[in-house]
Amino acid sequence: SKWMLADFYGDVFVPPTFVAHNRVEFEAAVGQLKKAARQRRIDDVLVAVERTGRYHHPVQRAFAGGGFDVRTVHPFVTKQFRLPASPGVKTDDVDLAAIHLGAVNGFALVEASLDESWRELQLLTRHRRDLVRKASLLCCQIKEHLHEAMPGYAACFPRLWNNPAALHLAWRFGSADAIRGAGVATMSAQLRKARIRFQERTVQRVMEWAQDAPPCDVAAAAQRRVAEALNSDREQKEVQIQALEREIAAKLARTPYVLLMSIPGINVVSAGEFEAEMGPICNYANSRCITGRAGL
Repeated sequence: SKWMLADFYGDVFVPPTFVAHNRVEFEAAVGQLKKAARQRRIDDVLVAVERTGRYHHPVQRAFAGGGFDVRTVHPFVTKQFRLPASPGVKTDDVDLAAIHLGAVNGFALVEASLDESWRELQLLTRHRRDLVRKASLLCCQIKEHLHEAMPGYAACFPRLWNNPAALHLAWRFGSADAIRGAGVATMSAQLRKARIRFQERTVQRVMEWAQDAPPCDVAAAAQRRVAEALNSDREQKEVQIQALEREIAAKLARTPYVLLMSIPGINVVSAGEFEAEMGPICNYANSRCITGRAGL
């Protein structure tokens, strides 16, 4: 990063200086700032840091640890103060000047301190949401490869992912010819051996599909292997999602947001997601503050 020290009127006391994100250089920058403030007899020092995703957090924590009042400036604020003076020019020094203007005009904001339990819940819910999105994409990919290897097979099952017999038969036999050769009795015996619960009509439906199945792709065996590998990844994500939901439920039960569960249609996932994004309820003076933040 790059930093500088200037007073309220814009007089620069420490010119723009690079600082690497490590403990030694952070301590050196904090020491240099304190020394310059003493020499210039500056009693009130405000550290304004531009928000840059997560990369400004080390800088924020380093100067806060040095005892300074650290606030954040939104990049949009920097842009609005940069454009009039330097349109089309975006350098570190120009941005520093814009951050300074934003700070002295009241756009350096104090962020609420993060509660560890709430921060953990936020990370867990966002991680679960990401896993669900990835699992959904895997389901689409699996069905595409399975359709090339066994055209129309997935249509035999109203809920392909909730029927363990469906995918087991697909991986075990792999083609309509193999299913026709095995017969209903062999498929039933294979499912019993794998300790998979099933209904006879399900196996019969698979046999009926195999009798009239259309031709498969020329690389059907490879398509099936790819689908099976993707399904292993999907199953691992499903296990992780279930574990995260149990952990989210445990954290939700220790907060006032658990009262949301009394509303029909609200479950652990939706209540946990709402709590994670809204933050501690004590941050809101009344219900209008909540709806105002939601933009309603």
